Amino acid sequence: MNTASSARAEAFRPELLERRARLQAAAKSVSVEYLNGLIAEIDAALERMDAGTYGLCESCHDTIEIDRLECNPLVRFCLDHLNKAELDAHQQDLDLATQIQARLLPPTSVSLEHWDARYRYQPVSAVGGDYCELTALDNGRSLFFAVGDVAGKGVAASLLMTHLTAIFRSLLLLGLPLGEMVARANRLFCESTGPSHYATLVCGFAMADGVEVCNAGHCPPLLLRRESTERLDSTGLPLGLFCGGVYETRRLCLEAGESLALYTDGITEAEADAGEQYGEERLNRQLREHFGLGPDAMADSILPAVARFRQSLPVADDMTLLIVHRR
Repeated sequence: MNTASSARAEAFRPELLERRARLQAAAKSVSVEYLNGLIAEIDAALERMDAGTYGLCESCHDTIEIDRLECNPLVRFCLDHLNKAELDAHQQDLDLATQIQARLLPPTSVSLEHWDARYRYQPVSAVGGDYCELTALDNGRSLFFAVGDVAGKGVAASLLMTHLTAIFRSLLLLGLPLGEMVARANRLFCESTGPSHYATLVCGFAMADGVEVCNAGHCPPLLLRRESTERLDSTGLPLGLFCGGVYETRRLCLEAGESLALYTDGITEAEADAGEQYGEERLNRQLREHFGLGPDAMADSILPAVARFRQSLPVADDMTLLIVHRR
């Protein structure tokens, strides 16, 4: 096992030791045979860690998928070498996770008195780590919008995305100012996740008199004016890095027909066969080609354009696009 793999394996040692301690504390509530079996599993994992074989499939000796280890540090086989019962259970878990995540996603179209919002989402697998939110507030007089990207991919990232969704939906009920809400979300996310977990995020309120935006380490949104495009650079660190993060906000005035485009880096970092990335400039050009046709045309144009650019290469990351359009 190389140095990087060894360091990654060691990151699971505290969790394994904590599980062992909890099992011992619960000794009186379960049978001795069951308790000893669970402790034996943990001890075996710790022994593999000491021997330098932790995180390697016991059948083929290839690396076990990191998102599966993050969900269950006791797994011993990669996906290619699960038995039928394990494969069936894994597929059932994926199906359930897909259903849960689909129910958490907002409607793809929201229309209020002053605003239209449209988003398009394409996960790289059954579940994804992109975060998107559209919530009407004040009896439809304002709109909360957000696009984020949780570090990682697969089931582990989708669990963190679900956690982030719950945090913001709870904080929205408090009616906090935008900067304070993001600061609280950062503290909650930081205190309830591991040190390697973080999320970039752009969010804001669209109101009758304009838009307030906060960018926490995310791709710069594109403000599509009638004659030009403005980039809204980050004003804070990603959520989860430092519990005491401070987040500034920016006020924008959009004229009728102007739009704000939020996106994840799965779009701009999509690669063609030659290794060239789709990039922000292509994204802006594609959006401006459909600027006068409304938010549906802009939203519908991007993912097919990225697919044409990739040609034969598969999707490598989740992709999300959100258009907030002034009516």
